[in-house]
Order: sequence, then C-alpha cells, then structure tokens
Amino acid sequence: MPLSIFEMALRAQKSYNRLMEPVCRKWELTHNELDVLLFLANNPGQDRAVDIVRGRGMSKGHVSLSLRSLEKRGLVARREDGEDRRTARLTLTGGASQIAADGQAAQRDFYNRIRDGVTPEESRVMWSVAQKMVDNIRKLEREL
Repeated sequence: MPLSIFEMALRAQKSYNRLMEPVCRKWELTHNELDVLLFLANNPGQDRAVDIVRGRGMSKGHVSLSLRSLEKRGLVARREDGEDRRTARLTLTGGASQIAADGQAAQRDFYNRIRDGVTPEESRVMWSVAQKMVDNIRKLEREL
C-alpha cells in the first residue's frame, strides 16, 4: 500500500534528522540549533528571527532559545536594523562556516538519496505539483 503524503513527509523528516545527527554530535548542537544555523546559511537576506520561524515552521520559543545558545557560543551575531531598531539582523560568524558546510553536505546527501532514480522530468513535475499544493495550503491558512 502506498504511503500517504503525510506519512511520506513524516518519514522524510525522521530520515533527515537521522542524517543530521552526526553533524549535531560532532559540533555539540541540538537539531533546532543546527536548523537555525543552516537556515541562515542557506537563505541570504532572510536574517531575522521571524524569517526563521516562518521558513522553518519552528516556534518562536525554539528559535529564541537556539539563537541565544548560538550567540553565546559565538556562532551567530545580532546587529540592529538601521531602519527599525526593534528588529535584529542575524549573521553567522566565521566560527559557524565549517558547521554550516558540514550541515549542507548532509543536506545534499539527503536530497540526493531521496531523489535517487527520479528523472529530471519527474522532478520538474513533482516540484510543479508541490508548489501548487503549497499555494493551496497558504490559501487555506488565510481562510482559517
């Protein structure tokens, strides 16, 4: 029996977390801390805590705790936004570059492994369908 889209997403998340575990252990980070660090590394210009909350679907509390820990370790720095003093812009420090590289390598491994045997055409169709579904989910969120 084929997996539902929800079961597939849950299994993918579990597999992703397992592949990220060695990176977390090596650098003594929680999964949330690594997620925050990788979000900042992978999404230039999305450098506010609210961007991480929206982009990763993490709670404000988890993002805040993770940022506090990453700052304390000197891996993330905050600077005041020139236009809005209430907003802090986040940047990775040089100390985070190897951690980000290790995490990105694990991400590439994950994506390569789940796309094994998928043709470029199948991939294009999948992303087109997925984007339509995301658009429908966003529409549903606005209605609720």
